[in-house]
Amino acid sequence: MCRPLVASLLVLTVLAGGSAFAQPAAPVDKPDKLQEIDERVAYWLKTCLADWDQATHMTKVEWRATCHRVSVERRTFLLQTPDAASIGTKRGR
Repeated sequence: MCRPLVASLLVLTVLAGGSAFAQPAAPVDKPDKLQEIDERVAYWLKTCLADWDQATHMTKVEWRATCHRVSVERRTFLLQTPDAASIGTKRGR
C-alpha cells in the first residue's frame, strides 16, 4: 500500500515540474545579521543547557551533546533561510 502512494507522489512532483524538497534561499551575508543569529543561537544553547534535570531520560553529557547539535542545526537553518530570522523574536527587537 505504501508503494502506490510513493509512486503517486513522485509522479505528481514530476508533473508539477518542481521538487518535493524546499530549495535553500541565499545565505546570510550581512555581518550584523550574522552576529544577531550567533547571539540567538548562543542564547538557545545556554537555555537548553540550563533546562537539564536529573529526572530527564538523558545523562548531562547526552543532553549537552543534543543541545549543541540542535544549536548548530538552528544556526545553519537561519543562515540558509534569511526570511526565517524573525521567527521566535519578540516584537520591537
